[in-house]
Amino acid sequence: MTFYSYNYLVHQNNNHTLVQLAAIGIIILIIAILSWLWYRHKTDLKYRGLFIIMVLLLLLLVGIQFNEWQTIKNSFNQKSQVTQIMQRVAKEKGVRKTAVWSNTSSVSSGMLIKVHDHIYNVTINTDGNSYTLTKATPIQSTINYVKEGQ
Repeated sequence: MTFYSYNYLVHQNNNHTLVQLAAIGIIILIIAILSWLWYRHKTDLKYRGLFIIMVLLLLLLVGIQFNEWQTIKNSFNQKSQVTQIMQRVAKEKGVRKTAVWSNTSSVSSGMLIKVHDHIYNVTINTDGNSYTLTKATPIQSTINYVKEGQ
């Protein structure tokens, strides 16, 4: 069983987005160079072909990046809801947020919250505006902790 810390959920980043943005920037630079070469050598059709290929590749990468952006936005919203629940549990139990752990990064009924040595089952109301905590006993005794920076 794996539990995630509050700080891990808040600061989790997605570096692959930066790589894709860098690839888009490089392709835009290549397109600019190819368009200049195509303009200078209008009779040489290889620059036009390369230009068209790069524009199509750019459109593909922009489409992929837009899809990734929507996925990251949804993931961020889910993590935000989990961290809000963790904040409320910490306040309710009178502990710091760093002492609260969650076994998932998305809100769902049946998620587990660990506060010090106690594990609670979280039941989300059907409208999603409230939750109920009930004590739970894990079947597995081994617990893996994922902290910030891992």
